[in-house]
Amino acid sequence: MIRLGLLAAALVAGAMLAGALLTDNGYVAISFRGYLVEMSVPTFVLCVLLTLLALEALQRVVRWPARQRAARLERRRARAREDLHRGLLEMSAGRWAESELTLTRSARDAELPAVHYLAAARAADLLGVMPRRDAWLGLAREAAADEPGPVLVTVAEMNLKSGHTDAALEALAALEQLGDLNPRALLLLARVYRQRGDFDRLRQLEPRLRSTRGVTPAAVDEIMDTLYADMLRVATDKGGPAALAAVWDEATRAARRRPSVVVAYARGLARFGDPERAATLLRELLEADWNEAAVLLYGELAGGDPLERLRTAEGWLRTRREDPALLVTCARLCLTAELYGKARSYLELSQALRPRAETAQLLAGLLERLGEGERALTLLKDGLALATGRRLDLPPLRQRRFGAPRR
Repeated sequence: MIRLGLLAAALVAGAMLAGALLTDNGYVAISFRGYLVEMSVPTFVLCVLLTLLALEALQRVVRWPARQRAARLERRRARAREDLHRGLLEMSAGRWAESELTLTRSARDAELPAVHYLAAARAADLLGVMPRRDAWLGLAREAAADEPGPVLVTVAEMNLKSGHTDAALEALAALEQLGDLNPRALLLLARVYRQRGDFDRLRQLEPRLRSTRGVTPAAVDEIMDTLYADMLRVATDKGGPAALAAVWDEATRAARRRPSVVVAYARGLARFGDPERAATLLRELLEADWNEAAVLLYGELAGGDPLERLRTAEGWLRTRREDPALLVTCARLCLTAELYGKARSYLELSQALRPRAETAQLLAGLLERLGEGERALTLLKDGLALATGRRLDLPPLRQRRFGAPRR
């Protein structure tokens, strides 16, 4: 309005200056229904300009309420954006309760309320308050009715995290019905099938995973390798030699080279009475791809000639002198071959390189057999501290005579 007034004053001053400087101001006559209006050209120009300014001012007055409403809406949206930023920072800082409150207090005024509700649901999930988490997810789904994909993916992810595979599968099924099963949703579906032990559906999902842009071949390989390892473990625990062999024969050539798959198969072979075949597979794997789980299992295999396996393990030790897992394997084989002094040296070196509860337990058992009970007890305490992650110290105990009052 101030700018409009200044413009009007400038026009009036210009018209007056033009009237003073011009020798002939011209003549304008307007006749309308018996009325005659006469004026000079500068005056006519000034009247036209003033009329235009008046119309502009009237338009501004008419639009004033709408502009005020738009300004208030923008202020609310700006506050919502600020709350979103602050809420995300609070969540990153671990202040989840504050974050949930900040994210939701102005969610209704936000341009995208679903973003606020989804972030609040994640904060509630981190707090472990599942009813509130589900309530925020419901509001997010209502707010994003036209684009439910992100909300459904989040619902599936959070339910999968809490072990509610039925709810996760329901959300992903709804997403598939909408034709919006994106790469992230496909990977979540694979995880759901794995957690549910639905190996057949997971295998049927493989072609779709490999043909979907955004899902890397390495990710699919890892999923399928994990699938075969799980199937081998189930066959070992609940099946028999025939079931174990069937799964191994069904596995792809690439999967049979993966350490986790080979270790799972070797463990099954050892359980069903074929440790020599298990040892052969583990040797082939370790010569091609060194793996700690494989080398530890190699030392745990029963049966066969322990001295021959020890020679193989000590051959690896020439190039891996400070490998704690390999040292434990050599110690186990020495124990089987009754080479107790050598086993003790290997265990002490392994424990010095990387303290582990299992190594401490093995060494303590050996020392107890060798008559060093006091040191064995100390090692067991150390192993327990490693396993629990803390060492508990008792307060000092004072001896007192029977019947003496406590002080």
